[in-house]
Amino acid sequence: MAQILLIDDDTNLLQMVKLMLQRVGHEVQTASDGEKGIAMAADSQPDLAIIDVMMPGLSGYDVVRRMREDTRTARIPIVILTARSQPMDKHMALEAGANAFLSKPVTSQELIDRVDAVLRAGVNYRVHTGLLTEPMRPSSPLHTPSAAGPTPPRQTPPVPARSTSEHPTSPESPLRPSPPPAQFPIITVSSLRGGTGSTTLAVNMAMLLAMRGRRVCLVDLSTTSGHIPLHLHLTPQQTWGDLLSMRDAPNPQALERLLVRHEGSGVFVLPAPPVPSTQSLSTPAIQAVLQQLGRNFNHVIIDAPNLDPATIGALQMSRSVVVVMADDPPSVQSTGQYLIALLNLGVDAGRVRVALVHVQPTPDVPLETIQKALKRPLSAEIPYERTQVAAIRRGIPLAVAEPEQPYAQALEQLARTITT
Repeated sequence: MAQILLIDDDTNLLQMVKLMLQRVGHEVQTASDGEKGIAMAADSQPDLAIIDVMMPGLSGYDVVRRMREDTRTARIPIVILTARSQPMDKHMALEAGANAFLSKPVTSQELIDRVDAVLRAGVNYRVHTGLLTEPMRPSSPLHTPSAAGPTPPRQTPPVPARSTSEHPTSPESPLRPSPPPAQFPIITVSSLRGGTGSTTLAVNMAMLLAMRGRRVCLVDLSTTSGHIPLHLHLTPQQTWGDLLSMRDAPNPQALERLLVRHEGSGVFVLPAPPVPSTQSLSTPAIQAVLQQLGRNFNHVIIDAPNLDPATIGALQMSRSVVVVMADDPPSVQSTGQYLIALLNLGVDAGRVRVALVHVQPTPDVPLETIQKALKRPLSAEIPYERTQVAAIRRGIPLAVAEPEQPYAQALEQLARTITT
């Protein structure tokens, strides 16, 4: 087990890589910008640092150079992990002083293999594709002799061989083996990139199921001011934030009081706090909530825009997970990483549906390119609908207002494949 520092300004990708590393036993610290990462590296002296390139302020290359110039951090092995994948990018990373280079999206196995190889090789070696190593050039500041003689190699803890079946099982770990999903009628709608229309999809799917006469509950797990009440013109007085003080054991009666009924459809909503918060429900807390809701509703649909303990708990219990993406390059990248993270969380691919939502009239990326990048077919393609904003302003979702339109029809087909 090693102590690893992650430096990346994308909080969702930061969390995913952190989970990959924790799953095999590493201790992980995170920093959201270069300056903070450099300070943390100097203070905690990690066994290895993984650094993104494209960050505001200091770039990843600058961070590597600064770490190599500081005697406190010069001997920390460094892996560059970035969406940039051209040969020049790799050359610049290694020239700056990195020990290895990885391009996003990266699988969990690729990441762990490269991390293990760098830990074994140490700071004086570069690790290339295929895990081949070569010594760093003598001109590197890592090899500059001092009056006291050569600097001894940094000692890192041995990296034991690991089986892919290993899972941490401590009560504190969010990665405990997931419970059987088929017991509860839960659908989690999730996206790690804003602006994909995931909330709109969750709301409209709830409306479609309610129109079939099903009892439906919508759960808004956003920690950044959820938008479900906006879509339905609701003004809730209480939210799941009122359950936080109950920690891992929310009171069933308290939960029942928090549910708000949408009069037009009969859908019940568990709203999110209107003010952005750094807190979320714990994994045990959300699973207790979902067990109770699953016993009282035919369908529980969760809007989960964050990868936090609450979302992890929901994903583990979900019968189906709908990953929503847009047709632009950043969304394709985020979705590829998210699909890998879901597998690492124990969410098998058979439960996952990928829904492509066209958020503009002309797609940025062709459908064939998206499916090739994700290495899987799409489960649904939701067409662009110019009246979507007007529907939100009216508080009447398109599935209700215009059920014959292509948007509602595509959602109806997706809902059918999930709930039958």
